[in-house]
Amino acid sequence: MLCHTIIINNHPAGAATFAPPSGHGLLYEVIRVTGGAFLFLNDHVDRLNNSAQLAGVGLALSAADVRKQLEQLLQQNGVQTGNIRMEYYFAAGKVQYQAAYFIPHHYPSGQDYREGVKTSLLVAERIRPNAKIMQPELRDTANRIIAEKNLYEVILVHPDGYITEGSRSTVFMVKDGTLYTAPEADVLPGITRRYVLRICRDLSIALTEARITTDELYGMDAVFIAGTSPGVLPVALVDAYRFDPANATVRQIMKKYDELSGFDR
Repeated sequence: MLCHTIIINNHPAGAATFAPPSGHGLLYEVIRVTGGAFLFLNDHVDRLNNSAQLAGVGLALSAADVRKQLEQLLQQNGVQTGNIRMEYYFAAGKVQYQAAYFIPHHYPSGQDYREGVKTSLLVAERIRPNAKIMQPELRDTANRIIAEKNLYEVILVHPDGYITEGSRSTVFMVKDGTLYTAPEADVLPGITRRYVLRICRDLSIALTEARITTDELYGMDAVFIAGTSPGVLPVALVDAYRFDPANATVRQIMKKYDELSGFDR
C-alpha cells in the first residue's frame, strides 16, 4: 500500500500528533493489546478491509503486516498493554495517510462487572452503520452526555424509535433466557458482537436479531454491552430504568467470553 505511514511514539496515551490535510475520509479500528498480545487481531483486519470495501476505498491489509506495524509501536513506546487506534485517511478512493498510536482507555472496574454500569439513550443515526467510519459530531455528542451524566456509555436510538447500538459498543438484551440484539444491517458488525453470537450458538442460548423499540427495551430482564475495552459488561441502568446485572444468561455469556479471549478483569 503506497501511503504515508506514521507510527507515533506517544505513550502514556494521549492525543495523536498527526493531522492529515482536510477533506479526507477516515477508516479506523481500535485494537486492545494485553501483555503484548493483540486481541482478535485477524478479526479487526478483516473488518478494516470490509469497511474499506463499503466505502469504496482500495485497501487490502494482511494481518501479518499489521502485526509488524503494531509490534513496532509497542517497541517504540516500551509498553505491552493498552488500546491502539489505527487510522486510514482516504481521498478519491485511495488511502493516502496511515497512523497508529495509543489512545486513552477506560477499562471497567471489578465493581462495574459485578454491579453493572449506568447508560442513557441518545436519538442518533449512524451513516453507513456497517462501516467503521468516523462520525465526529455523533462522537462529540455522545462523549459530552457521558461526561455530563457520569455514564459508562450511551445507547443509540434510531429516529424511528428502535435500539441500534452503543456509541462505542454493541447492545444486547435478555428476556426469559433469550438474547435480543439489533440486526447486523443496522449496526457495526463488532468483533466482540461476533463472539457473543458464537457463544450463544455454542451454549444453545436462544437468539433473536430484531429491531427492539424503547418500550420493549424497558420490559427486558437484563441488558449488557460488548466491545473492545469492556468485553462483556452488564448494564444496571438505562436512564431511570433498572436491569439485573446478575442475570444468569448474562453471567453465562461473560464467563464463556473470558475463556475464549483470555480477557483480564
